[in-house]
Amino acid sequence: MRIVLIANPASGTAQGSDALGEVQQRLRSAGHDVHVRETAAKGDAERFARDSAAAGIDIVVAVGGDGTLNEVVNGVASAPDGLERCAIGLIPAGTGNDFARTLGMAEPDVALAALAAGHERRVDLVSLGDRVFLNASAGGFTAETSANVSSEMKQAVGTLAYLIGGARAVLEYEPVGVRVEWEGRTLEADLQLFAICNGAYIGGGHQLAPTARPDDGLMEVCLVRATSTLDLLALLPRLSSGDHVDDDDVAYFRTRAVTLSFSRTIKINTDGEVLEAARCEYVMRPGAVRLIAPAP
Repeated sequence: MRIVLIANPASGTAQGSDALGEVQQRLRSAGHDVHVRETAAKGDAERFARDSAAAGIDIVVAVGGDGTLNEVVNGVASAPDGLERCAIGLIPAGTGNDFARTLGMAEPDVALAALAAGHERRVDLVSLGDRVFLNASAGGFTAETSANVSSEMKQAVGTLAYLIGGARAVLEYEPVGVRVEWEGRTLEADLQLFAICNGAYIGGGHQLAPTARPDDGLMEVCLVRATSTLDLLALLPRLSSGDHVDDDDVAYFRTRAVTLSFSRTIKINTDGEVLEAARCEYVMRPGAVRLIAPAP
């Protein structure tokens, strides 16, 4: 098979370059035609993936974190019939690796074994406007956390970067009014944060969507209502462990489509890509991605 590895040298820590070398060796030893493209700027991974899918490459592999995977998925999706013609692989070498964790392959060795075996499964994809994502789209202080965490900080201190950025965001974020519409129902509230999830984890291992399954045709919606800083700080450990679903300050449900209209334009982190919007319409695309991953 023809395989393109798209590697982000700025993802996570030094493990990325080590993983890249091992991946090349293992795949070439198995007789695959392997090519490597290294990114130098934002958008490179998406462009490389789109070009690869259009050229008929069999598998495009993201070697990096959730942001690199997001660019690769959007690149393949933007090529003509890209998602049907081209499978997507992942070697987790970033700081968060949240979607890989949901798939049970947060360790590069597990992901590499699945890639070497060529095991393919179908997973869901979520559309947000003209963009798509595999893991999660979140707003509120979670998106502000992402805005406060630079690539340099992630490389220097790893997952601790999210704690540093998060502490600042929790103290400074002003709740936003929202109208949520899904399946004929409506909810209005002031929110501290929200997350639309296809995977179970966000922000480097926080289990915000404990019931999420990436192949069940449903997205998990988690809404955290505005509350006092002390109450929010008390809730944060439960948000991280997945023990928050029945909390009085949390609305949590599953759906195939949901629209959120905000009282102001806010930052929204969609698998590492920070967007700004006053209205978001999320639509599930069941089984849209051919993913190289272990069996569920």
